[in-house]
Amino acid sequence: FVREDWSMKRLIKQITLSSTYQMASTPDEQGDARDPENLLLHRARIRRLEGEVIRDSILAISGRLDPITFGPSVPVQVTSFMQGRGRPKDSGPIDGDGRRSLYVEVRRNFLSPMMLAFDTPIPFNAVGQRNASNVPAQALILMNDPFVVEQAKLWAKSVVEQESTSEARIHAMYLAAFSRPPSEEEIAEGEAFLQEQGKALGLAAERILDDERVWSDLCHVLLNVKEFVYLR
Repeated sequence: FVREDWSMKRLIKQITLSSTYQMASTPDEQGDARDPENLLLHRARIRRLEGEVIRDSILAISGRLDPITFGPSVPVQVTSFMQGRGRPKDSGPIDGDGRRSLYVEVRRNFLSPMMLAFDTPIPFNAVGQRNASNVPAQALILMNDPFVVEQAKLWAKSVVEQESTSEARIHAMYLAAFSRPPSEEEIAEGEAFLQEQGKALGLAAERILDDERVWSDLCHVLLNVKEFVYLR
């Protein structure tokens, strides 16, 4: 750091280009045996994404993300359960107009339930480091939050319009959600899930793969997979 004339940019470049920084988090039997707590960083540590990143990622794969930078903030969505002093007269859109989480308004008494569940700091005091919890509320948010359900439907609609076969659709969904192709087993499991959902909805066998509802359910399932919210 001193030799490089105290340059933060050069220090960050050196760190990010190092082999340690670029390691995968894949377990290594020999390394784990010698360094079970990973104190020597023989592999990367698995980290959960921040709430804002999870929300932005959901918007991105649904095709709703607005990449425009700058501009006014978007009013926060206020649900019927969010009551109290200073409650805004009008609620913002459920998806924040597709804007990145950075541009969603922060009201101290009316914070986003999704952001709170994923450890976004409460803006009453300065916070030096965020918590990284793993609690049931996070799974419940991804399962039940209207924003997540709505984006799953938009994602399904996009996939159905762009791909013609079930295998191609599942392949595209895995690439979007996990940045990797699905295995043969995962494709088979996905197709089996679609059939089960179709039967539960009372659809005829020949119509199941054409119904966006079953694809929306599969998209919703993928948003709840740990691999979607953890950086590996």
